[in-house]
Amino acid sequence: MTSTAPGRPAPTLDQRIFITGANGFIGRAMAARFRELGATVTGVDLSADPEHGVVAGNTTRPEEWSDALAGVDVVVHTAALLGSAYSLDQAWEVNVLGTSRVLRAAIDAGVPRLVHLSSVAAYGYDFPDGVDETHPVRVDDDVYTDTKVNSEAVVFAAHAAGEIAATVVRPGDVWGPGSVWVRSPLAEMLKPTGFPLPDGGRGIFTPTYIDNFVDGVVLIMSNDDAIGHAFNITDGIGVPCSDYFGRLAAMSGGRVVHIPMRVASPLADVVGGLMRRVGIPNDLSRGTMRLLNRPGTYSIDKARKVLGYEPLVGIDEGMDAVRAWAIDDGLIEGHR
Repeated sequence: MTSTAPGRPAPTLDQRIFITGANGFIGRAMAARFRELGATVTGVDLSADPEHGVVAGNTTRPEEWSDALAGVDVVVHTAALLGSAYSLDQAWEVNVLGTSRVLRAAIDAGVPRLVHLSSVAAYGYDFPDGVDETHPVRVDDDVYTDTKVNSEAVVFAAHAAGEIAATVVRPGDVWGPGSVWVRSPLAEMLKPTGFPLPDGGRGIFTPTYIDNFVDGVVLIMSNDDAIGHAFNITDGIGVPCSDYFGRLAAMSGGRVVHIPMRVASPLADVVGGLMRRVGIPNDLSRGTMRLLNRPGTYSIDKARKVLGYEPLVGIDEGMDAVRAWAIDDGLIEGHR
């Protein structure tokens, strides 16, 4: 669903843009908006989509698809393994080595600019409320956090060496119709076991509605002042997890289960690990429980000042869009 909010940034993007992870939730949304603004968009993903200029390939083996980078102005690197469903070795290969190889392929092809999607997870799980980009990133014994920190180092090193002009984007919890932050919780809530929330849902969720996030990336793409910087891009608010996930539970008739953190953390590690060992993918882990128990929010003051970024879609409008989508998709019952 495209936002009906007035005033979306609409610079002319007279660029050839190449997106890794182009078939993903974020990749598809960016590609559609870039095209609306005049860009020619192509990309790579594990499966090809010839209609939208997406070739099949793996980011760790760019020699299979790097000829598609000829004449490209900007690479937007979104491809990554998310969450705790993967081992550290698997996540490092895609999130760090894959980033390095995409970067090298772009440099070899003469692409002048790269926009790399990292995550606010790079700050770890122990940070001051309102943390901004001056705060150091932190490895935190978590697969996703640690590989995102290392992927940023790869990108900034190439930028510092003058090999490519780079920007790092740190999205919050990107949500909206069809997102993992909607599909996965709804699926768990509708099971008899329910969706687990540590410590009564007092942890802070950082909603980043997909249209808001795409607007932030559009502003980065159209502003040379963004080069060499990292930017937090969120909806500019933090809400208790009990609020965000409670809204999803209310619309679906699903169940949220509150578990003390001292129990939730080790239990998620054990149960999630056993499930993965028998071939059942899942994100249950100590890191996921810490993610759902974060202590504060992330500042977007820098994005506002440098880019003129302002999130336009609020949580109420976003939830209306999610509900309509979930009904249309048959995930929940009800009338639009």
